[in-house]
Amino acid sequence: MKAGHIDTEVARLEALRQYQILDTEPEEAYDNLAKLAAFICGTPISLVNFIDENRQWFKAKVGLDVLQMPRSVGLSYLCQEQRNVVVVPDTLADEKLANNPVVTSYPYVRFYAGVPLITPKGDMLGTLCVIDQVPRQLSQKQVEALVALSRLVIDQLELRLDVIEVSKFTEKLHLQNITEGQKTAETLRKSGERWQLALHGNNDGIWDWNLKTNEVFFSTRWKEMLGYKDHEVSNGWDEWTKRIHPDERDSVLQAFQNHFAKKTPFYVCEYRVQCQDGSYKWILDRGQGLWDALGDIVRMVGSYTDITDRKLVEEELKRQNLRSQLFAEISLKIRESLQINEILQTTVTEVQKLLKADRVLIFQLEINGSGTVVQEAVLPGWPVILGENIFDPCFKEEYLERYRRGRVSAIEDIEVAHIQPCHREFLQQFAVRANLVVPILVRDTIWGLLLAHQCAAPRQWNNFETELLQQLSNQIGIALSQAQLLEKETQQSQELARSNAELEQFAYVASHDLQEPLRMVTSYLQLLERRYKNQLDANADQFISYAIDGARRMQTLINDLLNYSRLSSRGQSFMLVDCSLVLEQAIANLQIAIADSRAVVTHDTLPSVMADATQLTQVFQNLIANAIKFCRHQQPRVQIGVMRGDANPDQESLNVIPSADEWLFWVRDNGIGLESQYAERIFIIFQRLHSRDKYPGTGIGLAICKKIIERHGGRIWVESKPGQGSTFYFTIPDRAGKQWWEP
Repeated sequence: MKAGHIDTEVARLEALRQYQILDTEPEEAYDNLAKLAAFICGTPISLVNFIDENRQWFKAKVGLDVLQMPRSVGLSYLCQEQRNVVVVPDTLADEKLANNPVVTSYPYVRFYAGVPLITPKGDMLGTLCVIDQVPRQLSQKQVEALVALSRLVIDQLELRLDVIEVSKFTEKLHLQNITEGQKTAETLRKSGERWQLALHGNNDGIWDWNLKTNEVFFSTRWKEMLGYKDHEVSNGWDEWTKRIHPDERDSVLQAFQNHFAKKTPFYVCEYRVQCQDGSYKWILDRGQGLWDALGDIVRMVGSYTDITDRKLVEEELKRQNLRSQLFAEISLKIRESLQINEILQTTVTEVQKLLKADRVLIFQLEINGSGTVVQEAVLPGWPVILGENIFDPCFKEEYLERYRRGRVSAIEDIEVAHIQPCHREFLQQFAVRANLVVPILVRDTIWGLLLAHQCAAPRQWNNFETELLQQLSNQIGIALSQAQLLEKETQQSQELARSNAELEQFAYVASHDLQEPLRMVTSYLQLLERRYKNQLDANADQFISYAIDGARRMQTLINDLLNYSRLSSRGQSFMLVDCSLVLEQAIANLQIAIADSRAVVTHDTLPSVMADATQLTQVFQNLIANAIKFCRHQQPRVQIGVMRGDANPDQESLNVIPSADEWLFWVRDNGIGLESQYAERIFIIFQRLHSRDKYPGTGIGLAICKKIIERHGGRIWVESKPGQGSTFYFTIPDRAGKQWWEP
């Protein structure tokens, strides 16, 4: 180690010791800063960390179980080396950091951001850092906020140093023996002058409490800070405690008692104190007790620091976080349910709490300016107008157009605002003193208004409040737009379902009612053929033959259409069926076609599934029949296979892997195949790729297969190339482990 570096380290450690911070009890101020750092950066872990010769000691910590760590581990050395902000998005992406003990073991650091704690004299004492166990990034605003918090840590240390110095002087002042002589008196006089200079020159307020007389001395700066003059401040302890805000008074007095009882090194507390004009300021109060030889507390000295600005920043950060949470909640509701009433109710309730407004409401507008209050959150004591139909007599068509263009209206006090008298009277009937109005637009159309009312007193609306309502109105507009689209889609779906049901009913009735007259026509044509064949001319015999063939094809078509219409409405309940038995039945039904074509049908061991056995037989029968029919002049070869989603695929050339909870079946042939552009068309009812003369049939078989498989909750498709055969795939959900299931 170089000499210069050793000297720097010695000076750094000396600077650290003078603050007397190491191994002290937890303090609220530091804890709050650590919590705020974690809150701003969204991390589970944050530390206020001081580094001595051998260790990293944590003055404040969030999300960590240990009080300290060896100096040789961790990532704080990065801040010490660079003396600047360090952000590591992912420790595992850096080879040098990936093997650090805090990365490979507890607390398993994946993300690290640290800011060095550097004193006004330039000594680096430690770090303020945030940590996560998953990779992440920080925005520029988050980094800036982290730097600002590190400065507040240094401010706390400097205040601590001030209190130490004041304590030393006070102790010396009270322990000095005044009778030692003129020299001692002169020394004390000069010290007193320096003390007075310190009191007047210090930017903090100084106080000195004599517990024996119960009197409190306040410095001039303390009085100026709160707007008091000398004669306006009583030195009595009881009078002083009355100035503490009622919400914090008990906790402050308890903090004093804890300091007395435990003899902690310091008393630290943050609270509000009443100023001379009745307003309140936030202060950081730090003090130290002085005990006599018997162990009794005799005196306390301390200092006040005005932290109102810091508290305002913290409150602003909290408001921004609440706004983000509100946006996230409303957006989540939009994605999850699109329940408009629930979304609107959440909006008015949360906005009312966030803005502390007397009333927040959503008003749905009509074209003439009237409308209805559809949601409202109002404090007790003010008129409830939920559900009321309201008309503003001053509302004109041009106002509607302005709102449509995004106009925002903010009135701080209706009593002095430049508004029409009729509009003022309209607002007064609802006890409105100040209001903020933002339009709700749905696809460039004005749907309504989002309003915040202050009834008790005038109110100045700030940019945060205006932007909040504008952004929420945008979210509401999106929700309303999506809800309208969903309603329209639902209506269309219901209409389509009704139309499909009517079509199925029509197909069933039509095909059923056609059966009898068609049988009569067929019967008389056959009778005509038997009785008059070869007795008329050749043309007549041919005409009769054509008529009989047409009647038979019509009979087949009607039977197929009747079967198709019955698939959904007259199917059987699902039960556990053995697919091997189902396939055997399908092959038995095709026995003649298989024998005539000398087809070879092979299959894997098939599972049991929850299905309609009759309909599943139709699927296998139609697919095998097609494989035989579309084989041209070679011997048909048909292979039926199956695979479950959680099984390892074999050597079969499969382009699809089924889900874990379904069975994948396939029927593969060596037929003529087809072009990929027709892969979906062949499943449409009555769609054919070839003439009936070349390949007979009605073109309804594959449509029946598709409807059956979809009824079972599966899907069906084909993969094929011309001249290379086809493979028809279909899936059946694996419900075999369930007892019963109705479609």
